Amino acid sequence: MKLYFIAAILAGTFGATAAQADEQYFGYTYSAEVLPKGGTEFEFWATDRRGKSDGHFDAQDYRLELEHGFTDRFTVAGYANFAGHHIRGLEPDFDTTNRDFAFRGLSAEFKYNVLSPYKDGIGLTFYAEPGWSRIHGGGERGTEYELELKALIQKNFMNDRLIWAANLTFEPEWEREVEVAPTGERDIEWEKELKLEVSSGLSYRVAPGWFLGGEARYASVYPDWTNGLHRETYAVFAGPSIHYGGKKWWFTATYLPQLFGSPSPDGSRALDEYEKREFRIKLGYNF
Repeated sequence: MKLYFIAAILAGTFGATAAQADEQYFGYTYSAEVLPKGGTEFEFWATDRRGKSDGHFDAQDYRLELEHGFTDRFTVAGYANFAGHHIRGLEPDFDTTNRDFAFRGLSAEFKYNVLSPYKDGIGLTFYAEPGWSRIHGGGERGTEYELELKALIQKNFMNDRLIWAANLTFEPEWEREVEVAPTGERDIEWEKELKLEVSSGLSYRVAPGWFLGGEARYASVYPDWTNGLHRETYAVFAGPSIHYGGKKWWFTATYLPQLFGSPSPDGSRALDEYEKREFRIKLGYNF
C-alpha cells in the first residue's frame, strides 16, 4: 500500500487550479473530456484487487500511459501494463502464484469527442482500446486479445461544481487455450468471452481543485457469446472516490467493494470471476 500513499502525497503538493482537459474524476468511470490539440499527458494507474471465498488472493494491476491530442476532438494513447499476483489455497480454480511484478501486455487507446460538456451542455465521447496480454487477471499465463469499446457520457451541473459521468462498455476477448494430449500432441483452441459493463459516478467540488463523490459499477460475463448471449456471472460494486486537480497534476482514488453478485459461492457475492474489493489510484501529468 506504500505506493498509494506516495502517489497521494505527490498529488497533494501542487496548488489547486481549474480543471484540466481530460481530467478523470473517477477511478473506473471515464469522463467525456479529451486533450486539446497538441496536448500530451502521462498517466500512472495502480489497482489492488483482494479476496475470494476462501484461501488467499491479492493482485495488483499497473498501467503506464502516454496520451496525445491530435485534434481538439481526437486523442491517441499507448499503454504498458504490468501485474503482480499472490495466490494460495485456491486450487484447482487458481494456481498457487507468488509474483511481485511482471510485464503483462500492451494496449492502445483511441478517443473521439462528439459533444463537449462545456460547449454543448452534455458530453459524449466514443472510446476504443485494442489490447494484448500474456498474463490473465487470475494470474495464469496465456495469450489473450481484447477490444474494449465504450460510450462516455458526462453532464456538469451548478457551474461545473457537480460532475456526473456514465460509461457503457462492450468488451469481446479471445483467449488461447492449449491442451496437451497424453501422446504429447498440442491442441490449440480460442475461447471467446464477452464482458458488458455499466458504470456511473457523481462528484462534487468541495474546495478549489478537490472533488468528493462516489461511483458504482455493474460487470458481467458472457461466454461463447457469438453463439448466443447467456450471462455466466455478474457483480455490482459501489464506493467512494476522491479527486484532486492541480495546474499540471491530477490525482484520483476510488475504493469499490463488491456489494452482491451471482453465482455466489459465499451466498452473496460472485467471487470466482471477481474479488471482494478493489482499490484504484490514477495519477496524471499534463505537458
